[in-house]
Amino acid sequence: MANSKAKQGQPSPTTDVPSFFVKFRKDLTAVPQKDGRIALFRNGGKVLDVPDIPLIEELRKSWMAEESIDRLAEFSGNAPALYFLTEKLFSLDLLQMQCRVGRQALFTFQPAPEWQAWREIPPAPFRRLSPFLCLRQEGNSLLLEMPLSQRTCLLHDETCLLWLMEMIREGGSPPAEDEARKVFYRALYLMNALEEKPAQPIWEFHDLLFFSASSIGFHDDPIGATWPLKDHLPPAPLFKPCKRECLFLPEPDGQLKDLLHAPFAEVLAGRRSGRIPGSRPISLEELGALLSTSARFQDILDDPSRPCPGSRRPSPSGGALHSLEIYLLVHSCIGLPSGVWRYDPQQHRLESIAADNNLLEAYLKNNPHALIQGAGMPHIRLVITSRFLRNSWKYEKIAYRLILQDLGCLYQTISLTATALKLASCILGTVDARRLGDLLSLEPLVEPVIGEMTLSSLP
Repeated sequence: MANSKAKQGQPSPTTDVPSFFVKFRKDLTAVPQKDGRIALFRNGGKVLDVPDIPLIEELRKSWMAEESIDRLAEFSGNAPALYFLTEKLFSLDLLQMQCRVGRQALFTFQPAPEWQAWREIPPAPFRRLSPFLCLRQEGNSLLLEMPLSQRTCLLHDETCLLWLMEMIREGGSPPAEDEARKVFYRALYLMNALEEKPAQPIWEFHDLLFFSASSIGFHDDPIGATWPLKDHLPPAPLFKPCKRECLFLPEPDGQLKDLLHAPFAEVLAGRRSGRIPGSRPISLEELGALLSTSARFQDILDDPSRPCPGSRRPSPSGGALHSLEIYLLVHSCIGLPSGVWRYDPQQHRLESIAADNNLLEAYLKNNPHALIQGAGMPHIRLVITSRFLRNSWKYEKIAYRLILQDLGCLYQTISLTATALKLASCILGTVDARRLGDLLSLEPLVEPVIGEMTLSSLP
């Protein structure tokens, strides 16, 4: 297929008839049973129990054409049972299918539709590639995937890329004599990657891809607590260790302690975003009461059922992993020097963080509430990060989704605590994650900045 003409960027019709082969999916595990049968497992659960027959053995180790299955059925002595089993494997999405022209593999499609699906041609009006179609590298091939579609197409030959580019430039159906390209067009149709008219601009590409990939039902990949990194990396520690000078925070006492005993319904009803700071800076005692009540470690969850320990804290966290870290950019605080600090929830203390003073000063000069009349500089900006390995070590596909859910919970917990303490807090909708990461000297893929809020005394 990858002939010289195609390599020069001039795809030509392929008159060879494509052939199709099926095989068990790579993520399918076959486990022999004592009764002479074989149990098939996917995503940690058994999906089917099958007899130990040549069909199963062949599908485990090699690609099979439809004619090969017909021959097995002919000599099996029970052809209806073998065809029924084959249909069952198709219906449960346990097979992958490879399309070849001659000896060259064009693409592999997963999960495989039944044979007749490739003999149909998509309706003519479907002429556009979806703007949500995604192409990325997987191994030595390129993977085509589509949000909200359970099917993927692994491209092995560059001719497929030329066909994609031709569709983008010219649109339209493939030439009638080009059988291989018609089959590839059919693959795109089966993935829902062809559309009749432009999609409504409700979703952006990254939003739809994230929603689809991190939700159950729109794909058939492993998802949830699969411990994908358990055999590759050690888990991240429960608490980020302190490496620099620390300042212990005061415990809630006196009037602050009384304020924290306000009726919950009253606090909930009174919560508002406070963007105008008071003339008096926030105090270290108020800050200590806020962090102790909203983010302090309570106890450790560590038992044989947990490959990595978790903890209980006032704000909920998926799997009790609590990957979130709170950094404080202090503009003015009574009893606390200006600068950058990190909250240590285990010891209820602040760790001094080395930061470039010029970067810090420049950042703090940018008032996030500048458009609000009367809004001066916030006294403190709380920057929220995530030690991502805490979540990705346990969860597959949903690690970032859970982190964002944790962030929302922490936002609300801090906001309600601030309300009870008569403080002004406000969650920021946009976050300059790259700039803050540079300021805090954090690696963006190890501990990304994911949120920010302001904290001040009330006016």
